Amino acid sequence: MKILRNLTLFSLLAAFVTLYSCGEDGGTDVKSDQELTIEALSGTWNVNGSSSQFGNLPDDALSSVTITSTGFSLSGDITSVVDGGTFTVSEEGTLTNPSVNITSADVEVDGDVTVSLNAAKTKLTVSFTTVAKDARVSGTGSFVIVLDKAS
Repeated sequence: MKILRNLTLFSLLAAFVTLYSCGEDGGTDVKSDQELTIEALSGTWNVNGSSSQFGNLPDDALSSVTITSTGFSLSGDITSVVDGGTFTVSEEGTLTNPSVNITSADVEVDGDVTVSLNAAKTKLTVSFTTVAKDARVSGTGSFVIVLDKAS
């Protein structure tokens, strides 16, 4: 009889522990690197004029930029050459598959487009080079657009 009572008590204890361990953990979910990067891209970004280059366009060619989780759009005189671009945020939180949208029929991208975000996720850099298709035109040269996170 004592064995039966101990066995019943043990079974009840095991059931209690099992039910208790299956309850809500009450903790917060840890965000993935991809989610952290997408979150960091939101907000206001300012053009870092001293670090940026706009080919043979004036230094003030870029007046503002809008960043999303899939790319960026530009405004100002720079849109006569390029008005934005796209990228993908990988699961590791890096920006991949960058491209730019060239608006001028007289220039084309020469080489690779790169987009990078620093480790602190406060500086976004877009780099590409354009060349003239036929004749000398404005909007050719190296473009390095450096953006600093404002908020």
